[in-house]
Amino acid sequence: MARSHFTLAALVVSAVPDFDPARVTPLTSGMDADFESALVTDLNGREVIVRLPTSRSTEQALSNEVRALEILTVGVRSRLGFEVPTVCGRAPMGNTFGLVFDRPPGDAVHLGDVIAGTVVPAAIGRSMAAIHELPANLVSDAGLSYVSATAAQQRARDIVERAVGTNMLPAVLETRWSRAVVDARIWQFDPTVIHGSLGIGNFLFGEDSVSAIQGWGSLHVGDPAVDLMWLTNAEPAATDEAFQAYHDVRLSSTDPNIRRRAVLYSELEIAKWLLHGVRERSAEIVEDATEMMNRLVSTIDDEPVNSVGVGTEPIMTVVEVEDMLGEVAPSS
Repeated sequence: MARSHFTLAALVVSAVPDFDPARVTPLTSGMDADFESALVTDLNGREVIVRLPTSRSTEQALSNEVRALEILTVGVRSRLGFEVPTVCGRAPMGNTFGLVFDRPPGDAVHLGDVIAGTVVPAAIGRSMAAIHELPANLVSDAGLSYVSATAAQQRARDIVERAVGTNMLPAVLETRWSRAVVDARIWQFDPTVIHGSLGIGNFLFGEDSVSAIQGWGSLHVGDPAVDLMWLTNAEPAATDEAFQAYHDVRLSSTDPNIRRRAVLYSELEIAKWLLHGVRERSAEIVEDATEMMNRLVSTIDDEPVNSVGVGTEPIMTVVEVEDMLGEVAPSS
C-alpha cells in the first residue's frame, strides 16, 4: 500500500535536522518509478528527494547506492565534471528505511530531447566517458563487483540460450543473437568503471551540459557498452554525435565494437522481458515481448548479414534500418 506524501515528508523531518517542509511533490517517473519518492521543499527553499523502497530489490538498490556514493569521494567527483547526489539523511520506516538526498542541480530530459545539432548528445557522451575513465581499482578495491569481458560474454550467451529454449524466438533473432554472443572479436574490451543502470532518466541538465547524474546503486566494473545501450534508441544522428564525443574523451581506449555490443544489449532487453514473462507465466508479458521481437525483426530482416556484425564501421541502429527500408520498399 502506497504511503501518503505526508508520510514521506515526515520521514524527511526525522532524517534531516532542522528541516521544515512547506511543499511535497510526488515523483513517479524515470528512476523514481521503482520507489515511493517525493520532492520535498522546506520553508527556506531547500529541496530534497526522499526515496522509500517498495520491495526487497529496491531496498537493496538503495543500500548499494549509499555504498557507491561513499566511494565517489569529493576528489573522485571533481574528475567527473558533473554533480553526484549527496545523502543528507536516513530514517527507519516500518521494516525498511528511507533515504533523503539533496536535490542535484538541473532539469530532467527525455529521449526526445537527445537531438542532433544540440548540445545534448555530445554532453551525454562526454559525461559517460568521464565515468568510464575513472580508475577501475577505485571500485573493485572497495569490494563492488567486477565483470570481466569473458563473464560479460557468458552472461549474454546465457540470456540467448535461455531465450532460444523458450522456442519463441523468431529465427532471424535466434541467428543474429546466437552469432553475436559466440564471436570473440566483439567481446574484446577492457572492463571499466560503469554506472550500471544508465538511462535518460538518470541525467539532469544545466544550460549547456550535464549538471548531475543520479541512481548509482549499480556501480561496478564491467562492460562500458552497458551504459551506452539506451543511447542506441535515440535518433541516429544524435547517437552518432554522442558516440563521437564519447570516443573523443576516451582517446586511450581501443574498443571498436563498443557500439555493436550496446546495440546487442539493447536488443537482449527484449529477450529478458520474454524470459520474465515465461517465468511469471504472464501471457500478457509474453505477448508484449513477442510483439517487440516482431517489430525488431521487421527492421533487420533485409540486412545483408543476419547478425550483429563485427568491424569498425558504425553499426546501423533500429531507426536507421527503418529509414533504409522505407527508402527501398517497393510501391504497392
